[in-house]
Amino acid sequence: MKKFYIGAAVVSIGVFLLWYTNKNEVKTLEPPAAYAIKQNTGSASPDKNTVITIDVPKQKQVKSPAKIQYDQHLASAAEHVAMQYQNALKYPPYSQPLSALDEDRLKPNQFYPVTSPIDNAGNALVVSLDKYRFVYPQDITVNIAAQNLAEVNVALSNTDTKASISSKTTTAQQGEATVKFKASEDYPRNLQLFVEANIAGKKVPAVAQIQYMPPSATLIDFDNAYAQNENMIAKAHLKVLKSGLYRIRANLYSDTSPLAHLVTKKKLSQGSQTVDLKAHWSVLPQGVVNMRLSDFVIERMSPSPGERNSFGSSDIAEFEIKDFAYDSLQQLPYQANEQERMSLEFLKGLADKG
Repeated sequence: MKKFYIGAAVVSIGVFLLWYTNKNEVKTLEPPAAYAIKQNTGSASPDKNTVITIDVPKQKQVKSPAKIQYDQHLASAAEHVAMQYQNALKYPPYSQPLSALDEDRLKPNQFYPVTSPIDNAGNALVVSLDKYRFVYPQDITVNIAAQNLAEVNVALSNTDTKASISSKTTTAQQGEATVKFKASEDYPRNLQLFVEANIAGKKVPAVAQIQYMPPSATLIDFDNAYAQNENMIAKAHLKVLKSGLYRIRANLYSDTSPLAHLVTKKKLSQGSQTVDLKAHWSVLPQGVVNMRLSDFVIERMSPSPGERNSFGSSDIAEFEIKDFAYDSLQQLPYQANEQERMSLEFLKGLADKG
């Protein structure tokens, strides 16, 4: 992830620099001088004593291209990004520190409830699902809640074509209702849920969008972790249905405290496959023994521009790592590779131009 963020930062800096350069370029065009013939007005026609003068056009001044003026604010931004990247390079890209503030990593498949106001008193219709991205053969369960909720109709449709797929109507119990759509291999990737609720005789609408996709791979289980040089290794077992380049992600916890975000990439063929998730010693607390892995993301990377990435599923919600021998880890500092060092030097170069 850090490479993505730094890449975005560099692109932003480049776009700003281009805009700033164009904004400060001054192009002045010299109007062409006219040839004029001045005659002595004292004679009706010119004779040998008449002096005719010709205004020779002035030579155009060639202006050199405006130099790029490097704004101090841009330099300060580059310096800030460079510092962040340098701090990130203390850890390997496959094992980055994780905190309670990293919500995007802690909840990688989070569905954020959709609310629709009912009245001026702050009451609202709330539509929620347990995830945003579904993988066949998972059912789609929709929860609807509101004060004085009576009846609910939920229509499922194709987000891209607006084609209707299915609809269900149910009666609420104590202000809550649940609607379930059975799993189907024919569902399109992008789905829309249109909810129309009858609340005290008033119809209140709400719209939610989710994703549904065929399975690509399933995480089955892990072998218990062991130490290898400076890393803790947890071997994952997967059942792969569609071969390709996969990125496997997981979060490492000690009790409820997040420790690290682990990432690995590997080409996998169909059938039973294994990948290693590695946690660098620098993200582990001194003497930690019991940990757990959770929040798994199994992603098949896009093999070509015409094919989008797809996601798999996990048969387990978490995996407990017990009695890990922390003292057997070699506490060697991470050494950034050449590409990472070049990226850092590039950012420092932008900052130094200020």
